[in-house]
Amino acid sequence: MRIMVLGGDGFCGWPTSLHLSDLGHEVMIVDNLSRRKIDIELECESLTPIRSLGQRLHAWNELTGKKIHYENLNIARNYRRLLDLLNRVAAACCSALCGTACCAIFDEIKLS
Repeated sequence: MRIMVLGGDGFCGWPTSLHLSDLGHEVMIVDNLSRRKIDIELECESLTPIRSLGQRLHAWNELTGKKIHYENLNIARNYRRLLDLLNRVAAACCSALCGTACCAIFDEIKLS
């Protein structure tokens, strides 16, 4: 199954993405990296160093041979791009974007 994880660079989203990928699902992370940008603006760092998303995606691919796709998108501010992304999904899926349904509805997404 193909699954989109909103906020996939975050505290919950990243391990969720890894778990789903490890189970054999094709995963796409959608995140705008806003938390990382806030840290830069405030000139602060996490107490636990966190590698960039690109580095972590590469490491996951190297360790497992599995690829997690990434789309840099602020879904709150760029509604048009979100719709364009969702248009890659079957029309019937667009109305079901909520809760756990998200995990089941993205089977038709084309990740290329």
